[in-house]
Amino acid sequence: MILHQARECYEQLSTFRRKRNRCRDYTYGRQWNDPIEVNGRCITEYEYIISEGNVPLKNNLIRRIVRNVLGVFRQRLPEIMNQEYQGPLESVALSNSLEELFCRSMEEFLISGMVIHRKRLGYHGSDHGIWTESVSPGSFFFNTDSRDIRGWDLNLAGQLHKVDYNDWCRAFVSTPQDLLKARSLFENGVKHVTVWEVWRREMVPCNIVHDTQQGKVVRLDVGSPLPDPLKDMPHKWTMTEVWRYYFLTDDGTVLLEGDSPYLHGSHPYIIKSYPYLEGEIHSFVADMIDQQRYTNRLVTLYDWVIRASAKGVLLIPEGSVDPRNLHSVSDQWGRFNGVILYKAKPGNPEPRQISGNLSNLGISELLEIQLKMMEDVSGVNGILQGNTSGGNVSGTLYNSQTTNALYSLSDLMETFRTFIRENASADRILLRQCHGKEC
Repeated sequence: MILHQARECYEQLSTFRRKRNRCRDYTYGRQWNDPIEVNGRCITEYEYIISEGNVPLKNNLIRRIVRNVLGVFRQRLPEIMNQEYQGPLESVALSNSLEELFCRSMEEFLISGMVIHRKRLGYHGSDHGIWTESVSPGSFFFNTDSRDIRGWDLNLAGQLHKVDYNDWCRAFVSTPQDLLKARSLFENGVKHVTVWEVWRREMVPCNIVHDTQQGKVVRLDVGSPLPDPLKDMPHKWTMTEVWRYYFLTDDGTVLLEGDSPYLHGSHPYIIKSYPYLEGEIHSFVADMIDQQRYTNRLVTLYDWVIRASAKGVLLIPEGSVDPRNLHSVSDQWGRFNGVILYKAKPGNPEPRQISGNLSNLGISELLEIQLKMMEDVSGVNGILQGNTSGGNVSGTLYNSQTTNALYSLSDLMETFRTFIRENASADRILLRQCHGKEC
């Protein structure tokens, strides 16, 4: 039942993962990979252009714009970190290299529109503390009927793990029988096993006991014996909501399960999706793909027209040159100091060269329009790219133009800032829990 529900949530996010892969391809230059149908065959645009004898050129504008946005974010990040990770949290930020992690997470946020961090309390190598792990949106899943932009209506969340032998032993081996099972799983050259980590909100019956001596309320599972100090304390049967975790194999075998071990009693994930209006996710890069595609088509068309135009064709009257010497004549013609000897015949014109002038097809003007439209769509104009409108621009006007240009990115920046703030809040809770356990 649990694995079936997790699989269903994972499959429902297949469209998002497909869009994410496409946006990632366009960001990193793989821009002719969209599938098309040609004569009943499904091939990529790259393969089709090559089959037609053309060269699939591209001018990667998306990557440049993403780098510019990341540059703006890096300039603002130290101020954000000083505000969110002060005092005791500063050591957590240093041990986790959070500044670099947030920059890479921001890049993921621009490309896919979703970013996930996972918090855990335990060992990393020989150090014990609070650790932040970046989770790929390609392996993450949650209940897709969620609509709250804050994630308060999440009922299920989790991720897929590709576990090798060492990770399996570290996580699931505690007895000699467990070790034998691990060896049987990874025999015959098996390098990785898929493990489903599922966190689910469940309603469970429990006994609520009021510990008057300690001044706190204790929750005990139904059927659990009451400790001696609590036997005479007032207690009440009720239903309560808890987050439980499960680690399962592909066949549904439960490897580990239990209630949330965290002080906040919830799942360990910090999730931010954009804009998440009615549950929809639309990335920053996705808005620019159509403009990028048209730019690539214009560049490829320009190259095709240039290659198809006549350039430096040499016309030699028949009989003026011995056919056996044509290669030598061609070589001499291309040299700046070349000399060609031939016997002129009466009535035959001399050799001459022709070249076709490339007519103005308006491609360069269309490219300029596309570059301008790319700036308008992305909101990253020439000011943010370091371009000025002229040498006579005053510093005050330039600063004003820069500030106005940043307004178009303020929604993205502030949304990601809330993600950093939620990370800091989770780290603060875990730090209190860590100190309570004297770690």
